[in-house]
Amino acid sequence: MYYSEDKQKEEAAKFLIAGMGNKCFYEGGLINRYDTIFSIYDSLYNAGVDEGDLPVITETWNELEQQYGKLTIHRLEKKWDSRFLDSHFLIDNLEQAFEAWGDTPDFVSHNLDDFYEYVLPYRANNEKPEIYRKRYREELRNLYNVGKDSVESLIREFNKEFWLNRRYRYCNTLWKYPIALPISKMEKGHHSACRHATTFYASVMRACGLPVAIDYVKAWGNRSMGHEWNVLLLDNGKIYPFDAFNGKRLEFTYKPAKIFRRKFSLTSGNMPSLKDVPSYLTLKDELDVTEQYGDVYDISIPCLYPWDGNGKKQYAVICVFDNAAWKPVYCGKIKNGQIVFRHMMGDVCYMAGYYTQGKIIPANEPFILKKDGRIEYLKINKNARLSMILKRKYPRFPRMELFATHIRRGKVRGADNRQFQNSTLLFDIMGTPSDIVDSLVKIEQRFRYLQVEPAIYRTGDLAEIEFYGKKNLHEPEQKIVGQVFGFPEVPINNGHPYLHAMDGDYETYYSKEKDEKGYVALDLGSSYYITRVRFCPRSDANFIIPDHEYELCYWDNQWKSVGCKVASGLTVTFENVPSNTFYILHNLTKGREERIFTYENGEQVWW
Repeated sequence: MYYSEDKQKEEAAKFLIAGMGNKCFYEGGLINRYDTIFSIYDSLYNAGVDEGDLPVITETWNELEQQYGKLTIHRLEKKWDSRFLDSHFLIDNLEQAFEAWGDTPDFVSHNLDDFYEYVLPYRANNEKPEIYRKRYREELRNLYNVGKDSVESLIREFNKEFWLNRRYRYCNTLWKYPIALPISKMEKGHHSACRHATTFYASVMRACGLPVAIDYVKAWGNRSMGHEWNVLLLDNGKIYPFDAFNGKRLEFTYKPAKIFRRKFSLTSGNMPSLKDVPSYLTLKDELDVTEQYGDVYDISIPCLYPWDGNGKKQYAVICVFDNAAWKPVYCGKIKNGQIVFRHMMGDVCYMAGYYTQGKIIPANEPFILKKDGRIEYLKINKNARLSMILKRKYPRFPRMELFATHIRRGKVRGADNRQFQNSTLLFDIMGTPSDIVDSLVKIEQRFRYLQVEPAIYRTGDLAEIEFYGKKNLHEPEQKIVGQVFGFPEVPINNGHPYLHAMDGDYETYYSKEKDEKGYVALDLGSSYYITRVRFCPRSDANFIIPDHEYELCYWDNQWKSVGCKVASGLTVTFENVPSNTFYILHNLTKGREERIFTYENGEQVWW
């Protein structure tokens, strides 16, 4: 053994070697073809362009998919660390880790076990291992010296360096890139999804001797998909979670059910059989850390519906709903007709079930685990029937609320000239608008030109605007159309031009730069009395859209349909619906996002 004279480093080397058993990275011709995307990002970065999902990016990705097929991890060549890495690489990594660890702020953890797991490892995820530690420690030395007074200032300094100075950004396109990015690709592309950003942040902060982990939820408790973030381990045993490229302490927008931490070492002992649980619940290099984030409860769920398939089930799974199906997030042993699930977070809807060949068979009714740990089962009542007035198929999360504020204090005007000189104010957009807003106009004056002008200090973010009026006061109102014009002149295939505000598509939107003039206008060709303006801020388009067809389903040990209806307005009503269960509303015309809800006191309550 190289470190036979240094027991601490010898133990560290043994730790690395013991953890290498399942560590691998991915290569191959398919990755090389898709990696052309980073060359495009590099060119855009050098030209001063930071936006991550420009048409040139999305179109290139789509062309790659059409020509070579989708980039999935199963199509890539797996390379094992134990065969690829040599002793020189491991020794250099170990020496650099020990040197950096001795020069860190007092408030971070100096626990040896934390060092082994979250400073020493040569990789943070499944990225290809590279040599980078010494370079980053030297580049960032002044940065973490400046931020050494508090954890908040330290995280702030890292964010300032990578977000402001080096201009690293998130992008949606790279959600499709299924593996972690090595340092070299991050440096070339300067763009990432959260999977890549957390790996990068953990790597460069560990290079500075800081014990930084990656925590994650595999599926949120109240929406689809999951999330990853970074965690700095502190000297008092506490943690400081933060999103990479953010600079602030993590605050959950969505509800977690289970939270895990990626570690380097491998858990000993047997794991549940893959006949009982999906493979992603049997990972030996993750740690359940849910209790570090809030109140958790050990719950026992009766097997109301005993397993009647082949063989004996030793484990069952607990699921959340991921917008399309029940998704397992944890497993528990079955004993004496009960399933025990440990450290579950409250205020989430769950269902216990049996996993078999990729499918979930219910073991009991879905239930709500309350914030205080109480369990509320929802047993369908087919005798007590409801009339439901539904407004959405998916909850309006805070992100959508934020987008809607960007049109506040905008002004809608009418004029008899294209320059809007001596224009008439039709109304101010004073509050934060909801999904679709109808504003009545009671001005008995005709206009040929109409305009919506966002406040100079806001971006606008207007998805759609429609004008209704009539030629003569005694006529019925009608939607009026004309020639769209506006400012600034932005190409239709680049950014969010004014044409998007009147293209009939709620999923596109007009936006301008803050502190710059901009507007959307309409030339009607002749003069009209304006009676009503209907507009919609930038949104997720999950509200009820007139003329779209909707189907309501309810849970009765499986999803069953109430029926289908075409919406005639901004709500859709279903009659004679069984009560005390979960529901889901499908838009059969367009759209993907949908979410389960209960119906309480005439309102949808989302889970």
